[in-house]
Amino acid sequence: MHLFAVAPNGIYWNIQGEGHLRGQQMAFLRLSGCGIKCPACDTDYSTDRKETALDIANEIDTLIPQGIRDLWVWVTGGEPYDRDLRELLRVFRERRFSVAVATSGIHRAIEPVDWLSVSPHGGASLIQRFGSEIKLVEGLNGLDLDKWIEKNPDSSNDFFFRYCQPLSNRNSNGTYSEDAESLRRCMKFLESHPNWCLSRQDHHKWRIT
Repeated sequence: MHLFAVAPNGIYWNIQGEGHLRGQQMAFLRLSGCGIKCPACDTDYSTDRKETALDIANEIDTLIPQGIRDLWVWVTGGEPYDRDLRELLRVFRERRFSVAVATSGIHRAIEPVDWLSVSPHGGASLIQRFGSEIKLVEGLNGLDLDKWIEKNPDSSNDFFFRYCQPLSNRNSNGTYSEDAESLRRCMKFLESHPNWCLSRQDHHKWRIT
């Protein structure tokens, strides 16, 4: 049975703070490790523990608030598709979880999921060119919105929802603030791309992780 490396405090209940599912209660599973290794990444890549898919599903079951019927599980990292997710997704389907996966798009997503959120990271090659949403975080690992669109002119056509998002900077006290210049560049980008929408990391404003 395969073991999955779970990041420290990597299974928790929270509110989705960005993209189309913003505001949705869900269980988060943060897997450890990422092949891109963005210099400004705020993810702890150390491995807290290794668990089977069944152990992970059982732990998620204990987090479900009373009265929640339709449970979303958001699988993130790191980069989830650096490993084989098929066993994990099978167990989640058996529990009737609705599964969302957040990926940088550097690997092909093979198994179907209920929601696929693709967020390219700077100069990394985009392999996964369709999904539920695409989210370009301006300035993330040097990502330039106009240059990215120029390099990938047709890549956004096969995503149901398209977002650009300003970068958030970590402050010395551990809080985050939205980068004003990054927001300005997002607004400028939207002027010439009317089929895109603005997103932000509202969980930072709400002071939740």
